[in-house]
Formats: sequence, structure tokens, C-alpha cells
Amino acid sequence: MFRYAFAFLVSVQVALGQTAPQDDVKDALAHAEALYFEARFKDSIQLLTRIDDLLETKPERRQDRINTKMQLALANIGLNETAQAKNYLREIYALDAEYAVSPLLFSPKVLALANEAKAEYSVLRCQGVNEDARQKLAVGNAKALQDILGSMRSKCTELAAIEPAAADLFYKTGVDAYKRGDFADAQQKLRAAVQLAPKHEFAAQYLELTQSKRQVEEDRVILSWRKNFEAQQFKSAAADYRSIVANGGNNAQSLSQMNAEYRKTLSSLVESWNRTCPTRDTATMDSLRKQISELLPEPSFGEDIRAQMTNCKKPEGCVQMSAQLALTRLKVRVNPEISQTLRGFMRNSQVAVRLKTRIDETGNVTVLDAQGENVAVNNAVRNAVERWKFAPAVDQTGPRCVETEIPIIVGP
Repeated sequence: MFRYAFAFLVSVQVALGQTAPQDDVKDALAHAEALYFEARFKDSIQLLTRIDDLLETKPERRQDRINTKMQLALANIGLNETAQAKNYLREIYALDAEYAVSPLLFSPKVLALANEAKAEYSVLRCQGVNEDARQKLAVGNAKALQDILGSMRSKCTELAAIEPAAADLFYKTGVDAYKRGDFADAQQKLRAAVQLAPKHEFAAQYLELTQSKRQVEEDRVILSWRKNFEAQQFKSAAADYRSIVANGGNNAQSLSQMNAEYRKTLSSLVESWNRTCPTRDTATMDSLRKQISELLPEPSFGEDIRAQMTNCKKPEGCVQMSAQLALTRLKVRVNPEISQTLRGFMRNSQVAVRLKTRIDETGNVTVLDAQGENVAVNNAVRNAVERWKFAPAVDQTGPRCVETEIPIIVGP
């Protein structure tokens, strides 16, 4: 059994050193689980430890790492090595702090040990977070400190001790941003200061000033956008639009109105495109394509509207059509010129000629082949039909050429 396990592990190790298909690890874990259920805990741990070491260099395979550590914990519990089992459980919570051990799948002993490991990990994590936050505070790294407090403040009560100092740092950096005209950053920092210290009067006053400044600046950009948009200076309008979005514009109503204007104009251009497409008016189509490109404030805008644009690529080949249907579009008909000598040769009988024809997009006819008993009659019919004129055939892509076979009966 152990030789088989060792050989199996070697194959997994080779796979992990290359591209490591998911099934290889799952098979290895299944084998380790089988050893566990056979009460071969040491063999299971030996196999799992090697898998765990190999997966250490594969951070993208977090779930496989969690599954491996869980089986290691269970195998150690089987040996009554609770301290080592708890270590593996703590490592699981380091990979996923929200990991849940199901009471439906595991015994009360496993659940209790997992809860202890989670509590210990939370304490260790908060100690590290608190130390990291104090270091960021000491060097005045307001952004990093704000990120830490934003994500961990509710989870680590120890952070409450540095909140007054953090509020002062956010206030100071917020005022600095205000003075250099970076009102978006100033508002973010000052709001964080007020959240940590609601009674910080100076922070609250500067926050109010900053919000007023941002509103004035945003109103100015909105006016600029309106002017450029109405003048069809779409590139400049798009720059104004992106500026408002990038600065986290406070005026959601104005942004909604701008989006509505863009969609309305884009819809109109798409309708014009769809009307022009069948005409093959290249100049107009190029102009519309350019206007649409310049209009878009960002590449993904109005994808649902642009999806309605007709594909103007001209289909290859001609439409195959019956003679009966094709002749309903005949506008000008010319009869073949048959000489008296040729009529005498026909001996008062009718002659059938079958013509393979192509009718181009403008309705002109080209005879591709003429089949009949008499070459002279064939040529006369060919010359006549090539002077026929048809109304153009049009489908959703525009004018199309038509191929059809027309039977002609020539009498004496």
C-alpha cells in the first residue's frame, strides 16, 4: 500500500511541477482520504504533507490548499495530536477567514477545535493588523491606514485606541489636499476624520468647504460638457464626462441626464446608419462611423444600442431566383431580330432557347450561356435579352445581383 502511495505522490509532484491538472490533486486527496478511513493516519499525513508542501508554491489553488490542510487536521485528530491539528486549522483561516466548518459533516470535537483555532487566529490577526496600523500612523501613511481601518475596524476592537490619532492624521492630510486643490482626496480624508471623530470641529468645517468647492467645480464641468455636447464637440464633451466620473461626481441626477443625452444621440446615429447601409453610400457611412466613435464617452458605452447596427458587409455571390419571379421585375423588353432567311430555315416551327443570365445590381443583363438547337437563333435571342432592363432586386443588405435561367420561345 505504501509503495503505491509513494508512486502516486511522485506522479502528483511531477504534475504540480508542470501544469498540475485539478484532477491530479483531487485524486491524491481522495487517496489520502481513503487512507484516513482505513485508520492509516500516519500514511495519510505523510502523503498530505508532501501535497501541502507542493501546493505552497501554488497560491492560485487556494481551495486545494484548504482541502489538504483540513484532511491534515482530521488525520492529526485521529492520532490525538490536537495541537498540530489546530495549527492546520489556523492555517485554513489564514487562507480564508470566513471558512465555515459544517456541523452536518464534522463531529462536535472537530467543530470545537475549529472554533478555538478561529478565535486564536482572529486574535493573532488583529495583533498583526494593530501593529501594522500603528506603523502606518507613525510614518504618516494616511492612505494605507485608511484602508486598514476601513476593512478591519469592525473586526479588531484594538484599533479603537488609535482612532483619535488617525483622525488627526486624516484631518491634516485632508487639509493639505484641500490647499493644493485636490478636492476629491480632501473630501475622502476629511470624511474619514469625521467618521472616526464626529466632534472634530475643524475636520467637519473643512469637509463642508471641500464639498462646496467640489460642487462648484462639478457644476463648471457640467456646463462645459453641455456646451461641447450641443456644439457636437464630442471629444471635448467626453473628456468632461470622464472627469466627472473619475472624481466620483456627487450629482447623480446630472450624470443620469448626461447618459440619457448620449443614448438619445447614439440611437439617432445608429438609426441613420441602418437607413444608409442598404444604399452603400460609403462617404455617409464613414462619416457616421466617425461620429459614433467620437461620441462615445467610454468604449463600453451604449453596447446595447450599437448591437442594433446593421452589418453592411455585402454578401458574396448573387441571389438565385426563378425565371417566373425574376420576370415580374422586367421593365424593358426587346424582342429578338430574326431574319426572313432564318425564319424560312425554321420551317414555320417554334424554337426554344434557354438562357443562363446574371442581372446586376442596377438591373442590366448579362447572358452567361444560351442553349438551343440553332446557333444563329441563340445569338439573336442573346443580343435581345442583353438589352432588357430589370428593376433592381433589394434585400436587407441593399441591391443584389440575381442569377436566373430564362426560357425563350421564338416563333416563325
